[in-house]
Amino acid sequence: MDFSSFIQLLLSGLLLGGIYAMVAVGLALCFGVLGLLNLAHGAFLVLAAFTYQAIHGLWPAGTLVGIIIVPLLFAAFGWLAFRFLLQSALKRSSEDFLIPALLITLGLAFILEEGTSTVWNRSMAGIVSQFATIQWRQFYLPGNRLFVLALMLAISAALQLWLSYTDSGRRLRALSQEPTGATLMGISLARVTGITFAMATGLAAMAGLFYVTLFTVSPHIGLPLTLKALFIVAISGSGSLTRPLAGGLALGSLETMLAAPFGANWSNALSIGLLLIFLCWRPKGLFVRKVYTGIS
Repeated sequence: MDFSSFIQLLLSGLLLGGIYAMVAVGLALCFGVLGLLNLAHGAFLVLAAFTYQAIHGLWPAGTLVGIIIVPLLFAAFGWLAFRFLLQSALKRSSEDFLIPALLITLGLAFILEEGTSTVWNRSMAGIVSQFATIQWRQFYLPGNRLFVLALMLAISAALQLWLSYTDSGRRLRALSQEPTGATLMGISLARVTGITFAMATGLAAMAGLFYVTLFTVSPHIGLPLTLKALFIVAISGSGSLTRPLAGGLALGSLETMLAAPFGANWSNALSIGLLLIFLCWRPKGLFVRKVYTGIS
């Protein structure tokens, strides 16, 4: 492999990593910060992808409208799901909320998966990207993946600004750092968690809009996508909303580099295996330098 081929593979891996980070950022918002493991994250993504394809098929000129409307609709859907399925379990035992949330969202994931499969008759979703491939010297950059990476950078910056300069962001930071003290100061755990869950669902829907333009989506890939996103959050280190970008870039680069010598069928398993070895060495995550107590 010459140097140009290596750089092309590296660029392709980084662009693939931007897609993985887009999938993981919503899960990082819930699990990495609040400790709420949403196993329906990938199912929301898949349902949003099929919904966006339906809008695109009925109204091809409404692509931009769909990009705005679908995440907002799914954010509302996420808030309703939290309100009617998770809030009572949170109020009963906020300390032991992880296991009930895991079981409830796992059941929701199966319902959404079967509902998507039934409504769309077990079909596959896919939309032809409108972005052209960009040539830079002897390198080729797919425009759709480059746009997703740029959008992921913008989303990370926007989330960081939200956490730092808004009241709701400060409440979330307080709950992540000292939940008991935050509740004693009058911060509603249920309200903040519900808003966070709604935002994470909207981010999952946004990832689905772009995922369907890059890959073929089936109704049954939701749980595997959730597990991959959870793995990215784990290797990135909990408590941060910017580190999933680094974790996604690491996973995308490893997959692309390993695909060249071993083939695409083995690259996914080998890349995750290598990262698992790193996690055994650094259980706090690859990008954590010290004991972490809050959001950076």
